[in-house]
Amino acid sequence: MSVERADQEGVGALADLVSVVTPAFNAAASIERVVRSVAAQSVPVLEHIVVDDGSNDETLGELGRLKHQFPHLRVISLPRRGAARARNAGIELAQARYIAFLDADDEWQPEKLERQIVFMEDSGAVFSYGDYLRVRVSSGRARQVRTPEALTYADFLRGCPIGCLTVAYNQEALGKAYMPDVRRGQDWGLWLELTRNGAVARRYPGTEAVYHVSSRSLSRNKLHKAWDIYRIYREQEGLGAGRSLVYLAEHSFRSVF
Repeated sequence: MSVERADQEGVGALADLVSVVTPAFNAAASIERVVRSVAAQSVPVLEHIVVDDGSNDETLGELGRLKHQFPHLRVISLPRRGAARARNAGIELAQARYIAFLDADDEWQPEKLERQIVFMEDSGAVFSYGDYLRVRVSSGRARQVRTPEALTYADFLRGCPIGCLTVAYNQEALGKAYMPDVRRGQDWGLWLELTRNGAVARRYPGTEAVYHVSSRSLSRNKLHKAWDIYRIYREQEGLGAGRSLVYLAEHSFRSVF
């Protein structure tokens, strides 16, 4: 089913195929934009699960107000446990065929899910991602992040060239899969989990997501991030220390360049 065919036949057949998972911590200033971004999709979602990760600002109040407008919005409140556990709580609750991710300070263009789900339904892809815009909040400057056409487990071992905000995977085909409990790189750990047994991740067409880069988005401690990535190689993937260090060096190089 092409996007044009979906337009002709209506989006009814694509409705309710997606659960969207959003972790939120002190996101009062941006959470409405995120919720409206999902609500404005040309393909209606089954549910938008926002997991509040112990916010101490007005995030929960904003979400309570928005729930009255958007019946598909599900709000879960947890003690502060970190983004990995918040996302995993959302994954655990997700009921739709596809699980998609959108962080609390990013957004989608209105046809993002339609393009992605039409692509996955047509091609049989069980894991997909896309190109996206990276926008600096301070200056408004934007650049397009282009991604490879396809990625395998071996490719992901060497780095993570995709953005979490573009990913969707078919949990009916791949089962429930969760992120490792580390502070940084947990999304990449899930991509390894999803592709380890041979699944191939594929790029859907278009540039339909916007990643907002603020000072809070930037990783300020590269050593801690490197340690978390090393832990995933060693503890999740079971690689030896030598191979883990070699992959870590390549991963770090690709992240910079």
